[in-house]
Amino acid sequence: MRKNKYFMGISLGTPPVFNLVTIDTGSTLSWVQCKNCQIKCYDQAAKAGQIFNPYNSSTYSKVGCSTEACNGMHMDLAVEYGCVEEDDTCIYSLRYGSGEYSVGYLGKDRLTLASNRSIDNFIFGCGEDNLYNGVNAGIIGFGTKSYSFFNQVCQQTDYTAFSYCFPRDHENEGSLTIGPYARDINLMWTKLIYYDHKPAYAIQQLDMMVNGIRLEIDPYIYISKMTIVDSGTADTYILSPVFDALDKAMTKEMQAKGYTRGWDERRICFISNSGSANWNDFPTVEMKLIRSTLKLPVENAFYESSNNVICSTFLPDDAGVRGVQMLGNRAVRSFKLVFDIQAMNFGFKARAC
Repeated sequence: MRKNKYFMGISLGTPPVFNLVTIDTGSTLSWVQCKNCQIKCYDQAAKAGQIFNPYNSSTYSKVGCSTEACNGMHMDLAVEYGCVEEDDTCIYSLRYGSGEYSVGYLGKDRLTLASNRSIDNFIFGCGEDNLYNGVNAGIIGFGTKSYSFFNQVCQQTDYTAFSYCFPRDHENEGSLTIGPYARDINLMWTKLIYYDHKPAYAIQQLDMMVNGIRLEIDPYIYISKMTIVDSGTADTYILSPVFDALDKAMTKEMQAKGYTRGWDERRICFISNSGSANWNDFPTVEMKLIRSTLKLPVENAFYESSNNVICSTFLPDDAGVRGVQMLGNRAVRSFKLVFDIQAMNFGFKARAC
């Protein structure tokens, strides 16, 4: 984990080049920064592996402009046109809600995973113009489209699913599996939904409670939008009316225990009047879903922003992308999460890693 992101190792090409990449369930096309980056590049950390040079790989090939992969990607990403006609090379253009972006060429090469499982003709982006705040090699997309990392790897398994557990800190070990997963009677389940026309997975929130008390808000507001499960985002974004009601409920609970509400209207933070925060003072937060309730342990609902300043992981939607709700990774760290695409179910279990 670094700067609220989680990584996995992959190797590309022949001979294989190791790259450390961010796991992102909120995007689809995978990309890595490539050698001879022409326009805008970023400093890639040595431990993230060498910058991939497609010309050094005997198995690399460019994806043509008239291919199904190129046309499908352009439609999904709303790219009107992208082609280098001289050598028939498809161009991709990705932009994230954070303002980061990657532009480059679509290519195919051999992908090798830590389990020594390899996939020939893995489709990915070779980034030539990248505005990226990380120091790792790129991003691996687990989204819903056929060219996502997950769907390309899943073709070698006999069950369409993936699951992971991101640890809270470096002392604990995480896990990631693609395909069949260990069935656990302690998993809670809700319905998994494809999010509108975006290549992302979502769940439907129905209600919200603080210390077991429902927020003072019209419940119909909850069902007006689904919530994207986004491993690449740290905070959890909720609709502004829900955020305001959550802020009111949390502040009432915390002021009664001798805490002062921080000045930032968009971030719910508390400072202890006694000089030291007691985590036992903080309220429980529950998100009622279809068929189950996501109960957040206090260490998932809150985090220490600075010395004795404790903040909620919830932000209003207009602090991110207006009208889009997202369940970020901070709220579900140490949870086992299961994306059972075959049965269209989303499973979760707290304190699993």
